[in-house]
Amino acid sequence: MPTAAPHLAGQALTISGLGLVHGIGHALTAHTGTPHGVALAAVLEEVLEFGAPAATDAYERTARALCLDPPADGDWARAAVDAVREISGALDVKQPLRELGVRPDLLRPIAAGAVADAVTRNAPRQPTEEEVLRILEAVY
Repeated sequence: MPTAAPHLAGQALTISGLGLVHGIGHALTAHTGTPHGVALAAVLEEVLEFGAPAATDAYERTARALCLDPPADGDWARAAVDAVREISGALDVKQPLRELGVRPDLLRPIAAGAVADAVTRNAPRQPTEEEVLRILEAVY
C-alpha cells in the first residue's frame, strides 16, 4: 500500500531551509546522476562564499561552534568558510564538476534548475542564474 511518507519527507526538506547548495545539488543529480552528497561537496565552499555577505551572524555562530580562534581581522565569515575548506580538503570529498560527468553545455541548465528549485528560496542571498553559473564555472 502506498504511503505519504516520502511526499511528507520531501515537503519537510523543502521548507526546512536547505538553501542554494541543495538547489545546485538537486540539479547536478538530475542532470548527471551524481550522488547528492558528492554534488553538495563539489559546490559547498563556493556557495558559502556567495552567501557570506548576507549571513555574517550565522557564519560567526558557525565559526564559534567550530571553536575557531577569533580572526585578527574580525572576518568570522571568512574564518568559517576557510574551516569548511580545510575539513573538506582533509576528507578529500570535493571533486571538479567535469569529473562528475558535467559537460560544459550542462552548466547553464544546471544553473537554471538550481535557481528554480524551491529550496534555493531559503538561501540567505538569492542568486541569479548568472551568479549560479559563475559558481559552477569556478568548480568546473
